[in-house]
Amino acid sequence: MEYARIRKEEKEMGIETENGMLRDLTQEDLVRLGLDRKGKWQYTVADIEALPECIRAELIDGELFVSMNTPAEIHQLLLGNLFFQIKQFLLKKKGDCEVYPAPFGVLIKKDRHNYVEPDILVVCDRDKLNEKGCYGAPDFVIEVVSPSNRKHDYVRKLALYREAGVREYWIVDPKRERVTVYDLEHGKEPVLYPFSERIPVGIYGDLYLNVTTRSDEMQEVLDEERQASRAEGLTEGIEKGRADGFTEGMEKGRAEGEERFAKLTALLLREGRTDDLAKALADTAYREGLYREFSI
Repeated sequence: MEYARIRKEEKEMGIETENGMLRDLTQEDLVRLGLDRKGKWQYTVADIEALPECIRAELIDGELFVSMNTPAEIHQLLLGNLFFQIKQFLLKKKGDCEVYPAPFGVLIKKDRHNYVEPDILVVCDRDKLNEKGCYGAPDFVIEVVSPSNRKHDYVRKLALYREAGVREYWIVDPKRERVTVYDLEHGKEPVLYPFSERIPVGIYGDLYLNVTTRSDEMQEVLDEERQASRAEGLTEGIEKGRADGFTEGMEKGRAEGEERFAKLTALLLREGRTDDLAKALADTAYREGLYREFSI
């Protein structure tokens, strides 16, 4: 019922088209929503909370910045792939850090005038997390630049993240095909990396991220998973081998295990469920649950 109510409000406000898709906001929409006040200290977190859930907005010193456009495909593709790599690393590391993709609210200065939703954030202090999001500065933030928010990411957010105590900040720029890395913790000069390089994450000593396309990422996942699927196939193969011959059954089990996981990977990526895919790599029982969910 709550979902239906929210969708009804969105439709009544004229943000939803006839085919059920959300369209880009216009200046007229902002006026209708009462979001046309200019300057700093005009808005608080209460104004953010009053917005329909389809609208993303941020506050910097009480100045409101509304996302007017829906994210482009390349934006979502880069976000998903980077999130997946970080999530996979953290699952294997088994530490206190957790990664979150947007939208995930951050009361970065612990006041009512500053609120952001980074594209990706890593938080290593669990005490900063509650049911509403993160209370305080994340350790690591990644923003994927869109044409409409270049100044926001390169200037406003950079200043905010430095002042609030973010340790490391990355700006991923699809147009320029480069990543600007800011080591804010140590006050070093920014370093530029092309998309073609593996980029080290400063807050960790053993994490390197690839800015990849979906096909590249899927191939990497499949290559890594082959070891797990072969082990899984070995067990199945032993059982089949009792009837078909041990060697033939084992090879058949391996092949079926790889094909099964390939289907699961494709389905999860299509639905944007990178978190589930990362968990499936690290946890065989969780992977079996996903097989059952998709009837694979």
